[in-house]
Order: sequence, then structure tokens, then C-alpha cells
Amino acid sequence: MADDAVALLAAVVSNTGGENREGQAIMAGAVADALERGTPLVVEAPTGVGKSYAVATAVAAWLAHQRPDTAPESDPDTGPRDDDDDGARSARVVITTATRALQDQLVDADLPAVAAVADTTGAGFTTAVLKGRSNYLCLARVAEAGGALLDEDRDLAERLATDARTANDGERSRLTTVDDPTWRTMSVTAEECPGAHNCSVGSDCWAEVARRRAATADVVVVNTALYATHLLADGAVLPDHAAVVIDEAHALADILTQQASVTISAGRLTALERAGRLWARPEAATRLAGAAAGLRDILSDTEAEVDPTAGDLAVHLADASAAASDVARAATEAADGAEGADRDAALVVAATASRLVGDLAVVTAGDDLDRVVWSDGDGRLACAPLSVADLAALRLWPFATVVATSATLRTATASGSPGFGTWLSALGAPANTGTLAVDSPFDHRNQGMLYVPRGRIPSPREDGWADGVVDELWTLVVAAGGRTLALFTSRRATERAAAALREKASACAGDDPGAGLEVLTQWEASRQELVDALVHRRRVVVCGTRSLWTGVDIPGSACVVVAIDRLPFPRPDEPLVAARRRAAETRGDNSFLTVDLPDAATQLAQGVGRLIRSSADRGVVAVLDTRLATARWRHHLLGALPPFRRSVDPDEVAAFLSNT
Repeated sequence: MADDAVALLAAVVSNTGGENREGQAIMAGAVADALERGTPLVVEAPTGVGKSYAVATAVAAWLAHQRPDTAPESDPDTGPRDDDDDGARSARVVITTATRALQDQLVDADLPAVAAVADTTGAGFTTAVLKGRSNYLCLARVAEAGGALLDEDRDLAERLATDARTANDGERSRLTTVDDPTWRTMSVTAEECPGAHNCSVGSDCWAEVARRRAATADVVVVNTALYATHLLADGAVLPDHAAVVIDEAHALADILTQQASVTISAGRLTALERAGRLWARPEAATRLAGAAAGLRDILSDTEAEVDPTAGDLAVHLADASAAASDVARAATEAADGAEGADRDAALVVAATASRLVGDLAVVTAGDDLDRVVWSDGDGRLACAPLSVADLAALRLWPFATVVATSATLRTATASGSPGFGTWLSALGAPANTGTLAVDSPFDHRNQGMLYVPRGRIPSPREDGWADGVVDELWTLVVAAGGRTLALFTSRRATERAAAALREKASACAGDDPGAGLEVLTQWEASRQELVDALVHRRRVVVCGTRSLWTGVDIPGSACVVVAIDRLPFPRPDEPLVAARRRAAETRGDNSFLTVDLPDAATQLAQGVGRLIRSSADRGVVAVLDTRLATARWRHHLLGALPPFRRSVDPDEVAAFLSNT
């Protein structure tokens, strides 16, 4: 079957005017083999390999081999063919992506390009996209808005409903653009939704329509957060599937951790108190308000691990749980005697209150040694698992053939050579998991340079480092004529550096090479607007934090410098990371080598990966943290990076940039 996948890939590449890449063909064959054998596979495929086409052609070839000779007709708008159809569709494949934008790219562009060729070979397949419930227009909320006092609420609700009927799709990106606060009034989260069977308009629910479409598709595209929710819900969210392909799998452990985490805030209690006043006893509302005030007092401006079973915190959490239980019971009873929108609204409150009760039970489970509870500094109480290895071992690997891929999955071993061990261990992967590292199609040594200003600026722990970063960054920016993406590890450092660069640029005039340079930060424009500024205005420097370290694709010579202010180690006082360090030391492991370095290596590789995106790209990655050139453990990080030519000489860097 691998041969079929490779042949289909060649036809797709030819049809789309692409170029044949050896690594892409190797990957397609390996994924097809893994699907055929039913054994898990982990693939590191650098940028430029063409993972989407490799995966899609392998999936198409495998589906063609699994497809029964005949199948009853289906209607994608109304649901499955019949009650027994899901068994016939057990060959379904789910593809997960890191973001909803990548979902849309797969469904609207990449998968159709493969399907168009596959249709001519008998390997055609159908696709559907499925997003979290809050991404779909809620008809119950539309009905509530229809009875609102404000005309603009009624008008907006009707306009959105009309858009959904016209598009036959209630997904947000297909409808009239509205801001986030407005959209929240027209949608519900999974926690708020009482379920289609309990909703007066549940039979027409757009989220349920999307689920029915997914139940008839060969390939279902979701984001990884939704897939994590599916795992945590014991497989109740997505239709049955035989295989799952997880893209951007370097983030899987973090996403599983986030979805398995619980957050309790004073605002959450206050929102329930207000929503529940119509149904609950006044005593319950008063108790919720008191618990909210207590949480604000205890958690405000504090970021530290806490014990939720002791002191005043335990009292406030117990009060919140008891009051939320009262609200849930009262709202459920009210729903039993109501109809239409009133019943729907009561059930939403009941569902919200019940979820809060469940989350409070998780937070206050004092004997759970595998979780850590902390105040996050913004008035919220967070609870997260120390590890998701056991969770993944129980709920991910046994129920579908897993193919995981990313450009950055390997980290350096004790010998300094890269390996998959850290990722496999963090996800509890079975012993029979296959691994593949595909070579990059790029000539990194000739296309790029890795620069570290050794001996020119202090280390990040010494005085003068921040000023040194600005001076080095200014030198690079001037040499490149803008065209720079500057990545920082904190917002404070970003804003400080951006202000200093602007001051330097404003002091330049006439023929000075720094004159006219424009400095933007990520908070001043959308991600696409920042990319467009680099592409079209050129003499631009974009400064940002972690959100720009991944998922940014700046074409060609629009970006020739990617500068990173410091190595992206997790903060030493971050409670979850601190708890993981303690657990590592308890096991007898070196916490720096097993917790801090692997995390930093992955983050650094993602940031560095913003530079070379095609075989025509050239440029410099500047890591303005001299520890990458001097520390004994530097090989752990260097081993995760492309094999750029390395330099500590700014004149050599300037000469290289003069030819880009």
C-alpha cells in the first residue's frame, strides 16, 4: 500500500505544479505502512517536507484499501445513512491540527487538492471539519436575543441566523463577522450546553449538524484541543475512527494538560450567581457572592502553589460547591416546568452549575498526589496534572492507530544526538511505536547562519544584558534593512526593546541606514497584518512573545532575521513546572535535564523555524543569549536546531545579510 500512497503523491504534486521531494515520499509511504499494520508511528518532518500532502495521500490510499465494495447513500446535511452505518465507516480517519486556521486550510485547500486527484484513481474520499461547540451559532441564544429589549440584539441575531441558513453552516468563520464578546452572547460552550435532547431547538442545532456531517465523512479534521476533549470524555465527542493523525504533535502533551486542567475564579462564581438568581434561593446567590469575594481576597496578586483543603480557601471552595449544587437543582426543577426559551435558559444555568460542582471536586481532591493546585496571579485557582503519560497510555494509543508528526519532536540525549525518547515518554507511547526522522529539503548551512554574540554582551543573569540585546538587535535590523522578526520571552522585554528601537530609529535622518525603520508589536495588529507589513512595507521590525514563535509563515526575503532575546526556559517560579521538577528529583532524575532543557529545546526550535520556509529563503537566526555558545549543556539545544553555519562575528553576519 505504501507504493499506492507514493504514486498518488506523485500525481498530486504533478497536478498542483509542486516539486518532488524525497522526504515527502518517504513519509507518505511510512504513514501508509503504519495505517496498514495498525501500529503507531511518530514522524519528525522539518518545514518544507510537505507533511499535509504526505499524510493526505497516505490516508487516501489506506481508505481505498479499507472501503467496502458497496455502501448505502448518505445525505451530508441530515446525518448518517442509517443506524448501523457507523460500523461500516470504522475506517474513518481523524486529522488534528494545532489551530482552527490550519483546520480551514486543510479542509478548504490541501485535502481537496488530494481528493481531486484521488477521485480519478478510485481512491477518493470525503472530508468534514468539526470544531468545538462554542464555534457554532446557538439557536437557543438566537431565540433569547429575539426577545431582547434592544433592537440591535434582535437584528444581529436574525442576520446571523439568515447567514447560517444561506451557507447551510452555522460555524463562526462562515458568518457575519462579529467581535468576541458579541459572539459569546450568540454561542454556548460545551459546559453551558444542556445537550441537543434537552434543548427546544436541539434538532436544528448547528453544532449537531456538524457532528452528523462528521459521522458520514471518511476524514474528519479537528483541532487538537477538541481531540483532547474527546479523549477526556471517554470517546464521546467524535465519531468512531480507526486512526488519528496528530499534526504539530510537539504541543500534544501541553494541550492534553490544558484540557485536563481546571480553573476556578471569582468571576466564574459571580457569573453563576447572576445567572442563577431567577431560579435559586437567595441564600445560594449570597453564598456564591461571599465565596467569590473570599477568593478575590486570597488569590489576588498571588502566584504560588496552594493547598485547597486548608484554611479559608477550603471554606470558600466548600461554600461555592454547596451553593452551585443548589443552583443546579433549582434550575433543573425550573426547567421541568418551563417551555421554549425559558426552559433552554434554565438548562444552560443547570449545566453551568453542575460543571462548576464537578470542577470544584477535582480541585479539592486533597489526596491526589499527581496534580498540583496553584494561584495564577490573576485571581484564578488552577489545577493541572503533573503528567499526561498515563492518561494518553489509557485513552489515546489503545483505541486508534496513532500517527504523530511535527517539525520538532526530537530533543538531545545525554550524548548530544537527537532522539524521540522525551516525547515518547511524556505521552506514554507503547513500546511498538515506530519513529522516523525525515531529512529537511533545505540546505541550511548555505541558506542560513546561527549567530550568538559571545563576548559582546552579558549573559541574561548579568547587569546590562537587556541593553546589550537592544544594541545587538539594532545592529542586525540596520544590516537587514528591517525585515526582522524579533521574538521575546516576556511582554515586558518586548515592549522595552520595541520602545528602544523606535527611539533609535527616530534619531536617524537622511541617508542614515536606520532612518525610516518601522517597529511594530503583536498587540498593535493582527498576526496577518504583521506578516503583511513585513511583506509589503519591508523596512519593518515585528516584535512579539510566544504567540509568534509558532504558526507564522513569512515568505521569501520579507524576513531575513529572526532574533530571539533569550533561551526560552520555563520560569523557575512557575508552580506546575516547579512541581514537575520536584517529581523528577523524587524519581532520582536531574530535573534540569528532564524538565527544563527538553521544553526549552522544543520552544527554541519552533522559534528558529520561522526563518527558512522554502528553498529560496536566506537569513540569520540571532540568539542573543550567550549561554548557547558557552554553557556546558548547550549541545542539548543545538542538537534540536537546523545545521546552520555558526558565527560569533557580527561583521560576518552583516556580510551575509548584505547578500540576502
